Amino acid sequence: MKAARLLEELGLPLEPVEAFHRDVVVAGFGREVTVSTPPGEFAIALVKRELFDHRLLESAVGEGAEFVKAKVSAVKVSDSGVKLIGPGEEARFVIGADGANSVVALTSGVRDGWRREDVIVAIEGSAPPHDRLIFMVDAAPYGYGWIFPRSEDSNAGVGGMSEKSREIMEAFREFSSRFNVRMNGSWIIPAGGHGKPIARDRVLLVGDAAGLADPLTGEGLYYAFRSSLEASKALESDSPAENYSERMKPILEELKAKRRAARLIMPRMKFFFELFVSYPEIARRYMLSSIGKVEFRDFWRWAISRVPRALIKSKLGI
Repeated sequence: MKAARLLEELGLPLEPVEAFHRDVVVAGFGREVTVSTPPGEFAIALVKRELFDHRLLESAVGEGAEFVKAKVSAVKVSDSGVKLIGPGEEARFVIGADGANSVVALTSGVRDGWRREDVIVAIEGSAPPHDRLIFMVDAAPYGYGWIFPRSEDSNAGVGGMSEKSREIMEAFREFSSRFNVRMNGSWIIPAGGHGKPIARDRVLLVGDAAGLADPLTGEGLYYAFRSSLEASKALESDSPAENYSERMKPILEELKAKRRAARLIMPRMKFFFELFVSYPEIARRYMLSSIGKVEFRDFWRWAISRVPRALIKSKLGI
């Protein structure tokens, strides 16, 4: 929802959309809870990335951008500009939007490689149509499984912290057998950008190149759009790298708070999920934070203060 709202503010409606979902089922350990968004809102929208990405490209070209297809093997930064090794192009500034294994980030020296604790591992595939959108918190160690119904099938998979990558592979095998999931691919999702530089000199990093995925869910589109917007605004300043880093401070602080929460919750998923089910207001407020109606920091502070009450309700079975 946050990503769609930001796109609309930029004059880029979220389309084409295969499915909108207001209701989210969170299930595991023999229990489940359903959370719904307020009227007029949605929790998750599903798009075909190749069509969606192509539309964004067409919009950029329509606004005057020049599209050049080339392989960049490195970037070299000097006092006067940045040279792209491969295509031989030069520019005053470069925005690195080249994904988790960013060539721009590593060869420019803005940051070093990811540590294992910075990375989420995800394995994704296609499954038959499903009647509910479900997150399964017991499907993978230090992570979760998901089934997202689309127009003709479902997107499905498992993901979790990279420290458990072998267990996550085994979890996917069990998950795919249970739900008839045909594997499409696996990838890493960097969620450690809040602790590393995201800009220096004439280079600014956005999205996965900057490690800006949500440490709790792995969602990255909102942070990719938001960082790209802030980077474009920063280029209008006298010191783009400094201006961009300053603009991104609130986002980095949010991701840092989510990282702390993930490190607390993921190893104790059953405990926290039982609290989640016993105290549905926690689930409702988390939903509001995920769609941008409540700041995560405010939600987390409120939720932690409710743990004793939720624990009592959980133990009493009320």
